[in-house]
Amino acid sequence: MSKESIFKELISAMVKDGEVSPSEYSILLEKGKELGFDEETVELLIKFELSDSSERGYDDDNEGYIDQGEEKKFKSAITRGGGILTPDIIIINNDSVTYKKRNKYLINVDSISVPISKISSVELDTSLWGTDIIIKTFGEGEIRCHKFTKSDAKKIRKIIQSKQ
Repeated sequence: MSKESIFKELISAMVKDGEVSPSEYSILLEKGKELGFDEETVELLIKFELSDSSERGYDDDNEGYIDQGEEKKFKSAITRGGGILTPDIIIINNDSVTYKKRNKYLINVDSISVPISKISSVELDTSLWGTDIIIKTFGEGEIRCHKFTKSDAKKIRKIIQSKQ
């Protein structure tokens, strides 16, 4: 794992509560300078992670996904090679699993929704760079989602299997 990705992981760990304390900020600034980042770059990375963590709605028990009532939302991990502008998104609610990805032209979002009753299996393909999730369905084909963290992939599989 590179120093930059470790630094991004450090930032995401410190902004889980949605804010950065002055002591956390000084630690991040010091570590960023050790890696060759200037103060402005460190501030931008922190702001980006703060806005991203507020979208994800982190909490300590359900790290990595949003719990919006009965809807759970997972995003592919940038630190695992997932697209910054085109992340894979999986939304799970009581009735269905929805896969979304911004298309390559960055204009529209392509979406596939499958009822949970039509899902036959959920497979995980773990590699050094992240975990791919393969959702196989009855009559609908399969959905391939790329570059999730291993823990998020296991949570997705567990949630889908518990709703079947």
